Amino acid sequence: MSKKIKPIWEHGAVSPESPNKVFCTAPWTHTYISPQSERRMCCASREEHQFQKQYIDASNDEKYGEVRESGTIDDYKPVSLKEHWNSQYMMDIRKKLMAGEKIPQCDVCNDSILSSSTYRQWFTGFLFNDKIDQCFEETDEDGRTTMEPISFDYRYSNLCNFKCRMCGEQLSSSWETEKKKHNLWTPEQQPFMVPENKKVIEKFQKEVVEEEFWEYIKSGTVEELYWVGGEPLMYDIHWKSMDRLQADNNLHKVHLRYNSNLSRVRYKDYYLYDWLPQAKDWTMCASIDGTGPIGEFIRTGLKWDEWDRNFREGVALPGGHDKMIMDLTITGPGMFDLKNFLDYALELDVKIETKRMFAFHPDIVLSPMAWPRHILDEIVHDVLDYARPIVTDKQQTLIRELEGMLTAPTFQEQFPDTANEQFFNGRAYQHIIHNIRKDGENGRLTLGDIYRQHPELWLWFSRPDPKHNQR
Repeated sequence: MSKKIKPIWEHGAVSPESPNKVFCTAPWTHTYISPQSERRMCCASREEHQFQKQYIDASNDEKYGEVRESGTIDDYKPVSLKEHWNSQYMMDIRKKLMAGEKIPQCDVCNDSILSSSTYRQWFTGFLFNDKIDQCFEETDEDGRTTMEPISFDYRYSNLCNFKCRMCGEQLSSSWETEKKKHNLWTPEQQPFMVPENKKVIEKFQKEVVEEEFWEYIKSGTVEELYWVGGEPLMYDIHWKSMDRLQADNNLHKVHLRYNSNLSRVRYKDYYLYDWLPQAKDWTMCASIDGTGPIGEFIRTGLKWDEWDRNFREGVALPGGHDKMIMDLTITGPGMFDLKNFLDYALELDVKIETKRMFAFHPDIVLSPMAWPRHILDEIVHDVLDYARPIVTDKQQTLIRELEGMLTAPTFQEQFPDTANEQFFNGRAYQHIIHNIRKDGENGRLTLGDIYRQHPELWLWFSRPDPKHNQR
C-alpha cells in the first residue's frame, strides 16, 4: 500500500464524541444488499439507486443522486461483492471519510433522521471501535483497502408473511402478492415485480449473493450478522448458516443482530433460542407496534398470543431481559396503545427501541405527523404524562421520540401547499387496503374503531373530500 491519508484527529482516538463526527467504520467492515440487489454501505445510507428506489430514497432530492424511471431489466445491473468492495465509488467514500468530509450519503446518521441512535454509533462507537486504526493502516491514499467485510446485512428476498401497514412490496412478498392480485402496481414504479425481471433478480440473489455469503460463513471470518428481511426467520439460508456456524465452532465469534416479526422461532429441527446463547453476543429487535387487537391491525398477519409466547421465551434466556428488544415504529393507530405497550415492556423489564413512521411525502396518512398540530400535541402530552413517571432507562427512546414529535413539523407545516390534497389521496388508498383486507370482519378492528377514541381526530380524519364529496 502507498502513503496513507493523514487523519484530521489524533490517530486512534475516533469515537462518536471525538472532534471528527463523520468517520464510520462501515465502509471497511460492513456490506449490505437489498432484496432487489441494491448494494449500499448500510441499510440507512442515502445513495443513488440502481434499479429500484429504496425506502430512504423516496425523495426526489437531487443531491442524493439521479432519480431514474426504471421499468426494464436493462436498468438492472447488479454487481458482485468483489466488484463493489473496491469500486471507484467505495474508494471515494473511504477517502472522504478519512479526510473528515461530511457526505450526503450519511445524512441519516448526520441528522438523526430515523432515530436518536445512529448506525455510526453502532459500527464506530461500539462494534468495530477497535478496528479504526486498521482502517487507516490498510487503506491506500486512493481509498482501496485490503480489509474485507466481516459484517453482513444481506436481504436475500422480500419473503415475508406479514403485510404491515407502514411497509410495502419492496420488503414484503405478502404486500407484493396483494398488489399484484388487485392491480395496485405499475412496471414503472415497481420494476422488480415484472415477472421477467423477478426471475433475473432471484437468479442473481441465489447464484451470486447467497454463494458469496456462504463462502464467508465457511471461512470463519464473520464477526457480525444482521438478520433482517423481508422476514429473516423465513429465509432457509438463515437456518442453514446458523447450523454451519455452530457445526464449525464459529458461532462464539459472531455478534448476532435480528430484526424479526418473531412469528417463527422454530424451523424443521432447529430452534432459534438454542443458538443465541452460544453467540459472542446477540440482540433481537422484535418488531411490534401495538399490543393485542391494535397491534394486529397495524401488522397484518400478527397473532398477538403467538408473538407474546415467542417473545417471552426469548426473555427467559440468559440475559434475555437486556437482549430482547421491542422494536417500535410509532404510527397513528399505535398512539392509542402506547400506554399498554409501555406497561408490557415494564412487566418484562425490556428495552423499547423507538422510531416514528417515516415519510417524505404527506400522503402517508397513518403517520401521526399527518394529524393537525393541536390534536397531535394533545395526544402526545397525554402519553408523556402517563409514561414519564414510570419509564426506566430501557424505555427512554419512547420519551425522546414523543418529545421530538412536539417540535418536529407536521405534514401541514412541512408541506403547506400539498398536504391537504395528499391527505385525501393517502386516505383513499387506505380505504382500498381496508376493503381488500376486510378490516372489521371476524372481530378485527378498523382504523375508524381506533380513531373514534378521539372524536375530534376522527371528525378531522373522516371529513369529506371536497373533490369527490365522499368519505
